[in-house]
Order: sequence, then C-alpha cells, then structure tokens
Amino acid sequence: MRPAVLRVRGRFLAVVVLAVGMLAASSGCTGKKPLTEPNEMTIACINQMTFDAFYRTAFQSVFPNTKFKIVPLEDPIYYPYNPNFGVPLKEMFETKKPDLVILWDTQYKFAADAGWLRDLENMASLNKFDLGTLHEGVLDRARNNEEGKLYGLSPTFDSSAVYYNKTLFQRYGVPLPDKDMTWDEILRLAGLFMDQPGGEEGVRGLSLKSLTKPFDLMSNIAQTEGVEKYDKTANRLTLDSKSWHAIISKIIAAYQHGTFITEPYKTKGKYIGLDEMRERDLFAHGKAALTVESDYYVGELKRLYVKFEWGVLPGPVQSRDPSRGGDIGVNSMFAIPAKSDHPQEAWKLIEEIMSVRMSEVFSERDSGLPAQVNGRMAKDPLYEVFYKLRPVPLQMEYSLGVNEKNELFQIIDDEIDAAISGRKSVDDAIAAIQKAGTRLLPAR
Repeated sequence: MRPAVLRVRGRFLAVVVLAVGMLAASSGCTGKKPLTEPNEMTIACINQMTFDAFYRTAFQSVFPNTKFKIVPLEDPIYYPYNPNFGVPLKEMFETKKPDLVILWDTQYKFAADAGWLRDLENMASLNKFDLGTLHEGVLDRARNNEEGKLYGLSPTFDSSAVYYNKTLFQRYGVPLPDKDMTWDEILRLAGLFMDQPGGEEGVRGLSLKSLTKPFDLMSNIAQTEGVEKYDKTANRLTLDSKSWHAIISKIIAAYQHGTFITEPYKTKGKYIGLDEMRERDLFAHGKAALTVESDYYVGELKRLYVKFEWGVLPGPVQSRDPSRGGDIGVNSMFAIPAKSDHPQEAWKLIEEIMSVRMSEVFSERDSGLPAQVNGRMAKDPLYEVFYKLRPVPLQMEYSLGVNEKNELFQIIDDEIDAAISGRKSVDDAIAAIQKAGTRLLPAR
C-alpha cells in the first residue's frame, strides 16, 4: 500500500510577546463608531495549543480584555482525508457558532462552496484595507472556490522554486540558468550533465528527494502544466490523452538517460526519519545540478553549511502561462462565518494577522513566507523569487476510494517500470493504465 503523503504547509511558531497597546477600531459600516470590545469571541481552529502559540498575543493586542473561546478541530473527523469531513464541519458551524474560523485549505474551500462564509473583499473595502499589499498568489488561492470570491485570507504561504548548483554548472561547463524555466527546460538542462564525458560518479542532473516513484514526478509536471488526470463530466481518467502521453514519454526517456532517478524510502514505519531524508538529498551533498524544493530549503541549505555555491530561480513555470507555477499553497485560512455574531470584530483580528507588523514576526520564525509584500522577507534576494509566480488552479481529484486508488497507483508504478526497462512500449503501458482506471472508477 502506497503511504499517503501529507504536505505540511504550516510550521510551529513560538509564542511571541507583543507589547502593543490596543488598536483603535472603527465600525465597518461607517468608519466612525468605535467597536465595543466583546467580552467573548468563539474561534474554531486546530486546538488550544496552536492558538496560544500562533495567535493569542496578536489577537490580544487588538482586544486585550476579550476571552477567546476555542472550538478544537483536531478530531480526525474534520481532516480532509475523511471523505465525509463536511458533515461534522457543518454541524460545528451550526452548533458552536464561531465568530472566526481558522481552517485548512480543503476545509476552507468546502465551507466557501457551501455558502457558510462572508465575502472578505467587501469587508476589506469597507474598512479601507488594501488587498494590493498581499501576494497575488495567496489571493488567487483564497479565490479557488466555485464563485471565485475572497472568503478567507492566509497570513503565510509556501511555494517551491528551482535550486541550482553553481559550482557543478561551472565544473561541467554548462551555462548557468538565468531565467524562469518550464519542466521541459529543466529536464533538457539536467540532461546535459549526463552527456558530459568524464562526469563524476553519482552526479545527477536533477534530484527530488521527496519523490519515490516516476509517476510522482509526472504528476508534479501535470499539475504545473494544468493537465488533468480525471474528467469529472465523463467520469474517466485522462492518462491516455496526448498531453499525458507527452509527459510520460519525457520522464521515461529521462530515466533511461540517467538524468533522474527515484527510489522508495527504506523505512518500514509510518514516518520517514530526518536522517534518511538528508541521506538521499543529492543536491545538498553536491551530487545534483538541479532540484525543486520549497522556500524552507533556503534555511536548510544555510544550516547544513553546504560547500558549493547555489542559486534560486522561480519555477517550474507553466509553458503556456509563465506567470504561473511554483506550487503555491496555504495552510491556515482565516474566515468569518456568515452567521458570526461579531463579524466586524473578527475582521479586526484578520487585519492584525495580515499586517506588516505581523509579517515581521513571521519572518523571524519558520512559519512560512508572509503574504504581506511590504515586509522585509518579500524583498530579500533569496526569498523574493517565491513571490514572483501565481498558482496554477488545483486539479480535479480522482473519483476513487482509498483501496481503488492504491490499486491504481500500483498498476501505474508497474506499467511505468515496465516501460523504463524496455519490457513494454510507452503506448502499451499507457493503454494498460487507462484500462485499469476505467475498471476501477465507480459506475454512474
């Protein structure tokens, strides 16, 4: 059984003591009447510990005398991998009546599509809050709902970029990359390292330590290019399309050329150890010319004191729209329920968490990149590349149960391996995958 990969976007933030007086607040309707500080506000988030560590001091700088009552969402029934998480989520909205919710991205989208949240675009306008001070990519991700409206805001985000080993490029005589690259350009550039006579043993053109199967890389490329795996209207997989055929063919060729390899993790447990992750990080060991990693990797390379020069470029970018790419994601979405008893007060809390002042707090902690573009992190040469792209719209997910999905993944892995080893043609491997997907999808 292939283990599910849960990408953790948020990072724990130590409690920060903020000696800030109570902010002057104005009415969202007229801008004249001061808000009366509420005695109590109900906030739904993962748990009390997270609230205390991440948000309490910031919120109390706005309302120092307000009691914040926490409705925890740590029960697995609320987790997005539970196919029926919307049922308990709806019950929580109706029975606990939170004034503010802090949701994961998937929970937020469900709540937005269900009509449970307020339009924050309108509240920002009424309160003269300039949304233009926030990273466009975060706003795009927040508008990723059926109506395309801004029902939430995230103070931080994560993104990926292309890292390159300057020392290896110079040693191999390969021109340094100087522009945003598509996946095709990355693979072509990486392939040059395998063509050099007398190359170093164990050096690869491209290495991605988090991927364990060829199809993982194919899926990443498809996500960047906006190539869907599943057609909801026709209820069929689309892996036999021309676009997928091109992606699969390129990656099989890259494997056969030696440009890129993957291997399963050795661990037999549920979690992958940090030591094993670092052991297979060829880029950090100076054995890979290129990699694609998150913004967190900047700090990781600094902590490891790597002995080679490296650089970062935005990307991978989409070939038909180079302004998009980078796998932008958010974790904690702040939203105001449509039935909140304190919508204006909740907005003031959101204003504070999205402020320049708080962006400086986030910059000092490993808590993601601040969405606020007027902070210093957005202007840092090593991090500014992560602010240059907008996200590719999220893909439609398979209409498969967990067991069926795992069976399909195993079939995909077997067929791709057969094509890489030359035991099957690319066409025959794709046909077998498509046939299996057709059999596994539920009938309508």
